Amino acid sequence: MQAEEQLCIYLEGIVQGVGMRYYVNDLAERMGLRGYVQNTPDRRVKCVVQGERDRLDLFINSLKNAPRGRVDHVDVEKCTDWIELGDFNIRFYGSPGL
Repeated sequence: MQAEEQLCIYLEGIVQGVGMRYYVNDLAERMGLRGYVQNTPDRRVKCVVQGERDRLDLFINSLKNAPRGRVDHVDVEKCTDWIELGDFNIRFYGSPGL
């Protein structure tokens, strides 16, 4: 079994108002990943995701070819602060704790 990693992923392009968060949520759940997805005020979509590296790589490749909207750029970075994540879910910008 591989060690788990936690990544912050930002999607840029036409990614808001096109169902991208729902696509990301469904994809992550099917892949057994934990974390969340949310829109950001600068019109990007942010994913904080945790899982084994091989699954994370497949997840990232699937995001690049998302069937919703248009993903022009995917920025991936290791999360600086590890947080314990539960089942994958959609968070809404402006919700408490965000």
